[in-house]
This record gives sequence, C-alpha cells and structure tokens, in this order.
Amino acid sequence: MHWAVSDIHGCYEEYRGLLEKIRFSPQDTLYFLGDAVDRGPEPLKVVLDLAGRENVLPLLGNHDWLAWQVLAGFGETIAKGQLPKGTGQEVALYYFWRKRGGQTTLDDYRRASPSQRQEMLDYFARCRLWYQKRISGRLYWMVHAGLGDYAPHRPPQSYTPRQLLIQRDDYITPLSGDFVLLSGHTPTAVIDPDYAGRIWQGNGRIAIDCGISHGMRLGAYCLENGQCVYFP
Repeated sequence: MHWAVSDIHGCYEEYRGLLEKIRFSPQDTLYFLGDAVDRGPEPLKVVLDLAGRENVLPLLGNHDWLAWQVLAGFGETIAKGQLPKGTGQEVALYYFWRKRGGQTTLDDYRRASPSQRQEMLDYFARCRLWYQKRISGRLYWMVHAGLGDYAPHRPPQSYTPRQLLIQRDDYITPLSGDFVLLSGHTPTAVIDPDYAGRIWQGNGRIAIDCGISHGMRLGAYCLENGQCVYFP
C-alpha cells in the first residue's frame, strides 16, 4: 500500500505508533510530506528513522528547509556550543529558526554524533519538493504546503520553493479536476475547526496535517482506497 504522512515535527513515539497502526511493512511505500523536525521532543530520531527506510520518499518541509540552512552553515559551530558568526542576515536566520520551534532540533543536533549530524544533513539534501503518482486511476500531486498562486495547467516544476514549502494553499477555490493535491503544512483545524485532528478533503485537495505538534493527532492517508488512520 501507498501511505502519506506529514508534519511529524519530532513526535517520534506518535510516528512509530502510527506506523504500527497501519501495519507499515517493507512492501509498503510512505510518502512523507515534510517537516520531520522542530517543536516536538525527538526530531533527530524521526529523521534517522525516515532516512533509514528505503521505502520512504520524503519531501522537504519549511521547517526542514530552515533547519538545513542553519545547520549546513553553522552546524559545527553549534555542535561546539558556540553562537554562529556571520552576516546579519545569517545570524537573524538562526534566531528566527529557534523562535519558530528549532530549539529541540538544535538540542538534538548538539547531542548527536558526527555521523548522525551528517545523516541529518544528507536526509535534508535528498528530500524533494514535490512528487506525482497515479494510483488506482487517481493522479496525486504531493507537496508540503500547497500550490501557491495556482493556475490551471501549470506543471508542478514551475512552482517556486516558497510557493511549495511556505505559502498556504487556497482551500476554497476548486482545483483542476485531473489531479488531487495532497499536502500538509496547514493544520486541518485552521482550514475547518470541525476537522481538528482529522484529515480534511474538498475542492480537489486532501490536507493531512492533523496537528500533532499542537496537541492533536498524527494522520496517515492511504492513496489506494482513501482510508484515514490516526494516532493516538
């Protein structure tokens, strides 16, 4: 089976519990739609688990991207317990990351071995910005945040990283009928409070960030049959 999960945000125990609940096996495929790190207590364990599975196809999330920018530039300095030194913009990015939930990732990175730190950076580097997959006659476009400034017949490769990773999708305007957009980033409670902790579907979109980092749940969506599974 093909499953999609998004926005684990360092919630390792919940992530592993969800995999057990869907009986995820080496014969299955997991599309992870980004944001493995920040906020939750164990971001490194989430990254190492995702990176160690050949049947996980990861996308980059905005938190992953931000952590990658900081750690690729200042990782060794941070690992030594020192503050980063660079241009004003580079240092500002570091503090912005910490303010946006990066402290747990920073703490894990400092405690990690050199090989684990490199594995985290390698994981970010192999994440893609989007996937397309046709399953059971349905074409899915998978991205982290959405299709910012969407236009009909515009191919996914024409969207900028900001439009795919950061810009919140327009969940009201219907999309073209020839594909379904599968995304995370925006907790479903923001789209519709009645869907807090549940996967939301409508207007050609499926939103699967169920808000685990906000005290709600982690959700998995099955691309073959539309089954929704939650943990806890």
